[in-house]
Amino acid sequence: MGVYRRNGSWYIDYYNGNRRVREKVGLSKGEAKRALTVRQAQIAQGRFNLHSSSSSPVFEDFAESYKEYAEANKRGFKNEVYRIRQLVRIFGKRRLCDLKAWDAETLKANLIKSKRPATVNRLLGNAKHMLSMAVKWDHLSTNPFAGVKLLSVPETAERILQEDEESRLLWACDRVRASYLRPIVVLALNTGMRKGEILSLQWHQVDLRTRSIHVQNGKNKKSDRRIPMNDAVFTQIFRLREDQRGMLVFPSPRKHNSRFVDLKKAFKSAVRLSGIPKIRFHDLRHSFATRLVQRGVDLITVQHLLGHAKITMTARYAHSLAGEKMAAVRRLDKGDPADIAVANRPPGAVPDEGGQGDKAFCCNSLGL
Repeated sequence: MGVYRRNGSWYIDYYNGNRRVREKVGLSKGEAKRALTVRQAQIAQGRFNLHSSSSSPVFEDFAESYKEYAEANKRGFKNEVYRIRQLVRIFGKRRLCDLKAWDAETLKANLIKSKRPATVNRLLGNAKHMLSMAVKWDHLSTNPFAGVKLLSVPETAERILQEDEESRLLWACDRVRASYLRPIVVLALNTGMRKGEILSLQWHQVDLRTRSIHVQNGKNKKSDRRIPMNDAVFTQIFRLREDQRGMLVFPSPRKHNSRFVDLKKAFKSAVRLSGIPKIRFHDLRHSFATRLVQRGVDLITVQHLLGHAKITMTARYAHSLAGEKMAAVRRLDKGDPADIAVANRPPGAVPDEGGQGDKAFCCNSLGL
């Protein structure tokens, strides 16, 4: 029993009962020693039940079982299928019991060369959840990816669409080859719905009589909500209803009764044609929330409209303007109104000490 190095990597060597086990740990000798100590403690406490390679399923076979579970239990299943396919291409022929934390670290190192950190994290998060379910279903003793950290994701500055930019964007939407792009953008700007919620919207969720949309396909339980339709949304939806085809409000023009996979290419073309600075589709949701807050709508109402699980998620959309902040703190002013008036005078305005009453004169930077 002990640790040893082979081909640049450190391994641990120990016995579990009468069976000799060798595990690859990583590039650090210290990490290997700690891993060996953990295994010895688990064996001594009877908490380490090593699954034999013959009883451990191959990753691609396990992925099929996991997909059935995800389809029945996870709201984002359609997006997850693509990530599961990627993981199968990476780990497909490996047995679950042969996967180690170092495999997840290798996955991160390889993917970050061509993908953004947030994309890598979604893929790694999927892999971690799959293996946690493998533990729950008794295919593994422990999840080897459990302690693997996600990548740090730099914060992306939120872009708020200005009123004139909105007009130019909608003008451009009518001029690209995407028949549903304009009504989809109108919905995003006036309901705050996520892109996935809009693209999977079905007619049974739309009530023209009460002018409301029942969102039932959100990313969490709080996402189930009813959103009133303003005139802009109602007009677009009413026109689409007259030309209804199938269950979906926005059916794919290529596959009957199938939803759009994405509209990234068409949206980028419209943004480029409009001549406005770069904006992401999700920024339309930011714009919706920010406009509501700036018009005095309380955060609880905004939270319900957005379908946020926590109010802290909504608070980040409250981009108060400098003038609004000043007006807020001035509400605390007390005392003589004349004193407050003097305090609120702009810089450079000073009282006339020559007996001219309350007149003031302004000085330039030279005092003239």
